[in-house]
Amino acid sequence: MKIGFAILSYHQPHQLLRLVSTLTTMFDGPPIVCHHNFRQCSLPEESFPPNVRFVKPAINTKWGHITTPLAALRAFRLLQQTAQPDWYVLLSGTDYPCRSAADIRAELSASPFDAYLDHRDISTGVVPPGYVGTPVGFSRADWIPLAYERYVLAYWWRPVLVGKMLKAGLFPYRRLHYAIHNPRINRWYKAKRPWNVYGGAFWLQANARAVASLLDDSVAWPFLQYFKGRFIPEEALFHSILCNQPQLHIANDSKRFEDWDGSIDPHPQWIEPHHLPALIQSGAHFARKFRDDGVVQNLIDRSILGIASQNAASGKLPSYPAA
Repeated sequence: MKIGFAILSYHQPHQLLRLVSTLTTMFDGPPIVCHHNFRQCSLPEESFPPNVRFVKPAINTKWGHITTPLAALRAFRLLQQTAQPDWYVLLSGTDYPCRSAADIRAELSASPFDAYLDHRDISTGVVPPGYVGTPVGFSRADWIPLAYERYVLAYWWRPVLVGKMLKAGLFPYRRLHYAIHNPRINRWYKAKRPWNVYGGAFWLQANARAVASLLDDSVAWPFLQYFKGRFIPEEALFHSILCNQPQLHIANDSKRFEDWDGSIDPHPQWIEPHHLPALIQSGAHFARKFRDDGVVQNLIDRSILGIASQNAASGKLPSYPAA
């Protein structure tokens, strides 16, 4: 069974190199495609292993914007065209494996599912009776009505001046979105969308059949058109495409370990050494997010992966021979 990796990155090239080098060692040179935003951060491509390809031209990705899932689709397509993996794993540059390659291969080979993706139906905005979630993260009960306003209701937006962007010499406006609660407008809006809306965490693992649905224009195009103007569409686009395909079986599990407890921004806590016992018990394949100092990654290398640690803090990028 062949596993391919699609990685989205925009900064910290040393950390990205650490990740792809570990994947290369663990999985014996698997196909890896990186979509790196070269406009935000340069990167020495020649320092990367020969099994790594970069999407060219890259999209100028932005957080909370349709460009992020579009970048993932470009990475998936390049993997499909050049390697035809049986399973695709979508990662960020701040992710890291936390389970052995043998265990990951064994679980995916025997899996009854077509994809592992955190998801829930948000079409009505109503929390189902008996819903068991968590106090934080995407599975918390109050995320469902929040996502309903963000992805289901009709909306309008207005431009807002952002001083930080102006000082940085960037286009100084961003969109501020507002949900429309008028029932008549939303009945008309719903008629344009003859499918349910699902949402959750962006990162996923999917087999070739599921990825084929994401890359099939006849399937994905209506969803792309619907979500392209939405705020943070990456938290609903792939979910809605995959969960509306009756032939696919989607597990409500991203195989990611994250700690949202105490998080005060829209990102999980940094993975620290004290997370390792819970991380091991979780059964997750990957964890996020990691700092770029490599301290916790070194612990994982020794205690879980059984590989020699790489000095991510040395400031040196190892060189690989040309393919």
